Formats: sequence, C-alpha cells, structure tokens
Amino acid sequence: MSDAMALVSVGTTDFGALRGLTDAFRAAGLPVVHMVDTTALAADATAPSSLLDVELLEAGGVQTVRRGEMAMALATGGAFDATPLDALLRGLGVDTVVVGGPIPSSRVSASVTAAELRGYRVLLATEELALTLGAYLRAA
Repeated sequence: MSDAMALVSVGTTDFGALRGLTDAFRAAGLPVVHMVDTTALAADATAPSSLLDVELLEAGGVQTVRRGEMAMALATGGAFDATPLDALLRGLGVDTVVVGGPIPSSRVSASVTAAELRGYRVLLATEELALTLGAYLRAA
C-alpha cells in the first residue's frame, strides 16, 4: 500500500465498515477529505452542521476539521468537479485515492472516474475493501 494515500468520502462514509475505514485512516495519520453536500446540511436540522463553516465550503474553501482531515463542498457532479480537491491532494503528495460513499451513487462513480483521469491510483471503498484495508492500516 502507498503511504501517499488519502480517503475521499463522497457524501458520507458514516455507515458500517466505511466508518471503521475512516477511523483507520485517521489512526494511520493518512489524509481524510469529506466532500459535503451543503444543501443536504441546510435541509437536515439534525446534521452536525455546527461543526462546519457552510459559508466557507460553499465559497469553495477547504475547512480543516481536525489534523489531517478536511471538508469541502461537493459540487453537482463528483468530488473533483469544480472543487479544489485535486490541488489539495497533489499538495499533500497523494498518488492513491480511496473513494468511499454510498454505492450505487453517480457522485461516487463520477469521483472514481475523475480521479483515474487525473492519474491517481483509485480504490473504491466497497464494504469488503473497507474491512480489509482498515485491518491493514490498523496493523501497520
């Protein structure tokens, strides 16, 4: 596995093994980037939007959530469409992207395709991959 790896959560990875994969990336000190649907945050009164600066995200900014973990607004397409994600990942030296999110999802598919077209090695965080990669990262 590459040390230059980042997890990109598209929409959410807050379920099942994908939650564990996010925790494993955090524990390994690898970058986690949350692509947030700010329109869904505004519509959901129970969402933890108080943790996010929605105005900053909607203006195209990147918010540091915690060390090594960032959030940015998810545009209408995938994670790389009209966002600073590619520049952020390249600045971090990332060459491998693990894309997680609800499957099937056109946004997840678009994110995987866009990452491949930009020359990243890409892994789609299916439930099985999340369990295997999470265990690998925790053991490393």
